Amino acid sequence: MGSECARIVLAADIGGSRARLLLARATEDGWHVLRRRETPSAAHADVEALIGAFLAEAEEQPVAACIAVAGAFEKGSSAIPAIQNGRVHMTNLPWIVDGERLGAHFGLSRVQLTNDFAAQAHGLACLDDEGLCTLHAGEPDAAGVRALIGAGTGLGMAVLAGAPQWPVALASQGGLADFAPRDARELALCETLLARHGRVSLEMLLSGHGIERLYRFVSGLPPEAPLDRDAAAIAAAALVGEAAAIETLRFFARLFAAAAGNLALTVLAYGGVYLTGGIAPRILPFLREPGVVEAFRAHPSMGAVLARMPLHVVRDELLGLKGAARIAASMVRDAV
Repeated sequence: MGSECARIVLAADIGGSRARLLLARATEDGWHVLRRRETPSAAHADVEALIGAFLAEAEEQPVAACIAVAGAFEKGSSAIPAIQNGRVHMTNLPWIVDGERLGAHFGLSRVQLTNDFAAQAHGLACLDDEGLCTLHAGEPDAAGVRALIGAGTGLGMAVLAGAPQWPVALASQGGLADFAPRDARELALCETLLARHGRVSLEMLLSGHGIERLYRFVSGLPPEAPLDRDAAAIAAAALVGEAAAIETLRFFARLFAAAAGNLALTVLAYGGVYLTGGIAPRILPFLREPGVVEAFRAHPSMGAVLARMPLHVVRDELLGLKGAARIAASMVRDAV
């Protein structure tokens, strides 16, 4: 029984809107799910309250944890080598996630804090055919770099490199890079937002609030105009045929693909590019339109290079949680 308890792990993928948690028993080549829950992040006062509520209903208690979050990481100065990445100031929640504090609070011998998109990168190995929709097959290199770009509450990016046995996931803050207009319409959009915000990042357009900004622009409304609907309602309206909502999502899909193409060139993602996050699977009909792949490949001097790079949509919304579970399970296996 003691050895079984030593293999219980906690994985969490905490976003600005939703938090997903998993309690599992590590196995020789993966993990066995004991308990899983999804809950609104803001329904809890802090990360300790979130995890505490989840573990309070479980019979088993973890010995190790991997917590995936978006935010600014600090290495910290923990005297405990098993506490990795110190602290994180979360981007879309007023929370500080402290690995040493979590370890002490929940009696964890090992804690790893990781970037949410780095966790998604580790989760790619767990995808099955149902979890993936290929927009452009390309000529994938099994040993090539893979890139992820995902829109949700914010915009995240990550890169997966290295051999499959020893993958290296590189986090990024590329969502905060500047938006670069490609035509007169995109320039007009940029100028409209510059007048109000002083700077336009990719995340300002490729996110839930970005869909709302694009809807105002498409509808001829000023950037500060109040809306009677949010991004989810705009997407729902598009799916039932509202013209302005349809044009908004078409615009969003092309901008998303163009940003993915830029990321693909930046890291030479011959292993493939993955559109992830909460928005992509919900607007799949618009991402399947021909103009999306055209936007991805619209770099005249590099069109042949981009044509070799696959472009996928990740349908599996548990990608980040599975990646965190993969990391957590490896932590207890390595400790044996």
